Amino acid sequence: HKSVMLLLQHDGAFTKGVILNRPSALEIDGWRAWFGGDVAEGGTFRGVDGKGGQEIICLHSLQSEAALRLSLPVIRGVYQTSLVGAQALVTAGEAQRSDFWLFVGYAGWAPSQLEAEVERDSWYLAAADSAVLLRELLRQGTELPPPSAGERAAGDGLATWEALMCKIGKTEEVERTRDSLEDRMLKEWVSVYLLPRPPPRLIDTSRELPVDAVGLVLRTGGCTTRFTLSEQFIHKALLVVLHEASGVCISLVLNRVTANAVQLNTPTRPRRRICFGGEAKLRALDADSNGLLWLHRRADLGGTPIGDSGLLRMPSMQAAELIRAGAAQLADFLIVAGAVPWERAELARMLNEGDMEVVPNARTLWDGVFSMADATAESDKDDLSDGTALWWASTLLEEERGSGCDGSSLPHSVQALPLAQLADDALADWLKFFAGHKSASAHGE
Repeated sequence: HKSVMLLLQHDGAFTKGVILNRPSALEIDGWRAWFGGDVAEGGTFRGVDGKGGQEIICLHSLQSEAALRLSLPVIRGVYQTSLVGAQALVTAGEAQRSDFWLFVGYAGWAPSQLEAEVERDSWYLAAADSAVLLRELLRQGTELPPPSAGERAAGDGLATWEALMCKIGKTEEVERTRDSLEDRMLKEWVSVYLLPRPPPRLIDTSRELPVDAVGLVLRTGGCTTRFTLSEQFIHKALLVVLHEASGVCISLVLNRVTANAVQLNTPTRPRRRICFGGEAKLRALDADSNGLLWLHRRADLGGTPIGDSGLLRMPSMQAAELIRAGAAQLADFLIVAGAVPWERAELARMLNEGDMEVVPNARTLWDGVFSMADATAESDKDDLSDGTALWWASTLLEEERGSGCDGSSLPHSVQALPLAQLADDALADWLKFFAGHKSASAHGE
C-alpha cells in the first residue's frame, strides 16, 4: 500500500523490485534493514510466515573500480550489490558503512503482470533520478533514530509516497486517500512487522484446551490484535469446534452472516442467509457438494451432535426432506459455508495467550445466532448483522475474574471491552467486500 518501488530487473522472464519507503527498526550487521518486499525476506520481518530464503540487496552510488567490480547498475548513478559485497568494500577501506542502504526481500512479478497492474492504475510510473532517489533514502534513514540507539522506530513511508505523487501531478489522489483505513492498516502493519518482536506473552495455564475439543464454543479474546491485519472475519467472532482429527481442530465461525441465501423450491419458497464459517471449504462431515453444512439444535430431528454444544449437523438432503415433510422449518437450520482449521497446538496457544476464550453456557446464545440468518426479502440486505453484539453478549455469560488487557484483575465482562476502532473498521471492510454487506460500519446491529 502506497509503496515507492525501484525496479532492479524487468525483462520477458521476470520483474523484480525493492520497496524504497519501508525502513524498519531492525539491524543486520550494523545496517538498518529496509523491508524490500515479501519475497525472500527469510522471516526477518514476518517470522515463521516469511516467504523463501533471505536475499539482501544493497544500493549505493559508489563508482570506484573496486565497487563497480562487485556491483550491477540499476539506473544512472545507482548500483546494487550483495551484503557480502558491501561488507568486503567496507573492510577493504573502499567504502563507508553509510554508503549503503540494505534491503531485505523483494517484490516480484510474472511476465506481463506488472504491465497489467500499471494499466489499471495500481501503479504510477515516475522517472527515476539518482540524486532525488538517494537524497530521499538518506532523509528517511536519518529522520529515524538508529536501531542501535535502542528506540523502536520504523517508517511507514507515507510522506515519501505523497511527495513523489505530488511531483507527478497526483495531488488530488494524495488528498483523497490521506488517513484512509488502508493508511491506518499500514501503520498497524509497520508496528507489527518492522519493529523488534515483543517478548512472548505470559501464558495462562489455567486456560487449557480439553482433551476432546469437539463442541467447545470459543470467542475471540477481548484484548487480542491477532485478527486486525489478517483473517479479519475472526475479529469478535463466535466459533464452535466441529471436528478434531490428526491434531487438527476444524472450527466454524457462527456470527458472520452473508448476503447469500438458500431458497427452497417449496410452495412458501422460504429463504435462509448463509453464514461464513471460514476460508477453508468443507468437503466432508455432512457438507454438501457446495461445501454447505446444515446445523440445527432440535434433537428430535436427528443428526450428529457436535459435542455438548447443543448443536447437531446433518446432510442437506436430509434437512430438505424434513422440511418438505413438515417435520421442520428452514428457520430451524443454520447453513454455514467454510471452516477454520487450526493445528491443535496453535489453538491451545491461542487459548493460553488470550487470543481465544472459552464461552460458558453458550446454548443461551443460539437464539441470537440462528435469528441472524433470517431472510424474508431481498431488501433485508441493508439489515445484515455484523455479529459483534452476539460476541459482546458472550462476554457477559460469566462472572469469573480474569486479567484485563493491562494485566489488572477485572470482571470478565469489563476485561472484554471492545477492541480499538481499527479492528472494528477492518471487520466492516471485510464484511462489505466478502460477505455482501452494504453498511460500511461494523458498530452496532
